[in-house]
Amino acid sequence: MQLVKPLNYNTDSLPAIKLIPLDGEIPLNIQGIRSPKTIPPTDIRWVKVLEFLRSNNLASNSRKLYERELKRFLAWSELHYHELRPRHLALYKEYLRDELRTDAGKPLSKSSINAGVAALKSFFKWMCYTYPEIIATNPTLGIKLEKVPLPPAQSLTPEQMERVWSALELLGETKQRDTALVHILSHGLRAGEVVQLNVGSFDGKLLFLPDTKTNEPRLVPLQKESREVVQEYLQLRQQQGEVLNSNSPLMISHHASYKGERLSYYGIYFAVEKIGELAHIEDLHPHSFRHTYATDLILLGLDPTHARKLTGHHSDRAFRRYTLRGEQQAAIAAYYRAIGEEAEQ
Repeated sequence: MQLVKPLNYNTDSLPAIKLIPLDGEIPLNIQGIRSPKTIPPTDIRWVKVLEFLRSNNLASNSRKLYERELKRFLAWSELHYHELRPRHLALYKEYLRDELRTDAGKPLSKSSINAGVAALKSFFKWMCYTYPEIIATNPTLGIKLEKVPLPPAQSLTPEQMERVWSALELLGETKQRDTALVHILSHGLRAGEVVQLNVGSFDGKLLFLPDTKTNEPRLVPLQKESREVVQEYLQLRQQQGEVLNSNSPLMISHHASYKGERLSYYGIYFAVEKIGELAHIEDLHPHSFRHTYATDLILLGLDPTHARKLTGHHSDRAFRRYTLRGEQQAAIAAYYRAIGEEAEQ
């Protein structure tokens, strides 16, 4: 039997060792030297931020705000999360208040400072709950928000709503859809909630919202006229050959690139802005209808607890702007009754 001759290896005959790059990084050579064009390693702190953003049910605008504010904080501090203490967060708030400037060179408003602090509070609360082995104590607990006057409700007047309904009559292809859209928005839904609605979310009388900003399901009763408008819109789509099932989107896009697909968050904003232009209402946006709905509920005399349940407001303070107007209107009416005059309509 012929024996296999053993091979003699030396350093010259061995192939070069190649390290497999991760995430597009340029590989190291055997001495561990990297090319000058090396992509720096991902900040592990930012990885946690991305996980936080993915794990929370955030509306598009809220996600952008959180991402911007958390990125700003990480650029300010090089400390790892477990090294942070309340004094560091207090210094960061001072930085936002005293040093940071807008593009116009002005100090940040109290609302902008609060947005940055609120984003940090939400993130570190999540970190303490999700990774207690990394950060056991929330460093933002002692950091207070700036005191900001409660903004008034930006409700539409009855005259402005009449102009909205008239503007819808001027639309072409999107008339039926946008009419149904305004009817739904006029029942207090957020734009992000409308995006998620399916045909099965509407039972002919109520809208069911399984996944809302407050993480609680919500039932929204529609007025008779609104129910009929939504039914007519769905019937029109069926007449045009669309096969609807419970998972079909309730609102669909008419954009050439997305025709027939679910109407997006930005699609809703674009549709409402167009209606605002036709109605000659400056800065009309989807939330205008939510403000109007909440205000009307209070003016109708609905119990604020019931009104909050219908609108899905998370905090009493956020809803207070609507109860304030209701109380003011009631006080004015009581005054005119007391002096024997009719309140101005």
